Amino acid sequence: MAKRFYIQKLDAIRGAACLYILLHNFVYGLYGKELVSGNLRLLFSAGQEVVIIFFILSGFVVRLSLERHPKTLFKTFFVRRFRRIYFPLAITFLVSLAIAALRGKAIEEFSWYDLAGNLLLLQDFGSVKPGTWFYPFLGNLPLWFLSYEWWFYLMFYPTYKWLPKNNKRIYLIAAFSILFFGIYVAIPNQIALILSYFILWWVGVECAEVFLRDRTFTYRNLQPIFIGLGLAVVATSLPLFWIEELKPGYYPFLMFRHFFSALLGLGVGLVWYRYRLVGFDLLLGKFAAIAPISYSLYLLSYPILVQWGLNSFSPKTWFMYVINAIVLFALAYLTEIKWQPRVNRCIK
Repeated sequence: MAKRFYIQKLDAIRGAACLYILLHNFVYGLYGKELVSGNLRLLFSAGQEVVIIFFILSGFVVRLSLERHPKTLFKTFFVRRFRRIYFPLAITFLVSLAIAALRGKAIEEFSWYDLAGNLLLLQDFGSVKPGTWFYPFLGNLPLWFLSYEWWFYLMFYPTYKWLPKNNKRIYLIAAFSILFFGIYVAIPNQIALILSYFILWWVGVECAEVFLRDRTFTYRNLQPIFIGLGLAVVATSLPLFWIEELKPGYYPFLMFRHFFSALLGLGVGLVWYRYRLVGFDLLLGKFAAIAPISYSLYLLSYPILVQWGLNSFSPKTWFMYVINAIVLFALAYLTEIKWQPRVNRCIK
């Protein structure tokens, strides 16, 4: 029962995080059109931090998945991740193309170069980080997260199989990420940028490892994770000392913000856990219902709610925004619940 209990908690966090990011993008769009107050915008200003929570959750869930199927071969692991990532992404590309065409922007905004980069999952939010190679396809900015997620999936299997399985492993991952962060600072490039973030995702793997071993979380059994992540936070803080102007949403402060939010989130999570997650079900429990469609919601929310709902010819009324939301949830449901199982049966 313990394992199932915590899976339900993870689903609730995943669903809540997805909905928050969805609202973050929508509210920022409304604020840009002066349709909501700055206070509401401030309430939904932590979108970047919530994405980092996604990283940690993803690592945790992938490690639990391997525990349930310990004899999984890399080929099987790859195929499962490939169809999980790429099918909803393909649907998203088609939706983005349709919306761009309806807006009369398809020819202007379409780029074969960026499409190729997105198919390779090497896209990033280039306007806030130097050295990126490809922009998210047709301006779907939340896709930046997906490139990291995909490559971390592929890195997980060999890393977990080959590195020693003890609580010192996190220090090797921290050293790896810090090394590539240093390379990125010296020579900004997409590969080094992605690899520098690996520790954020791997923190989830190590937390799952602790839970599977001890069935509980304490500062003592999480201490190596705190130390490894803390070292990475210190490393990402160093460039802040030689930058004249710091902008919260731009490199280098953005990277420090990501790493620090992971450390802070881990600390807050531990404290809450020690208090038996008091109020969790009341605050977040209901969001588990949208966890099964959260991935497609994340991918489709920006094109449907922002690019169609706020930046197109459609009327700017709350009635239309509700219609946009219904379309979003319906399409996410079809993609994840109805179509994805068929794809899974075809691609094995």
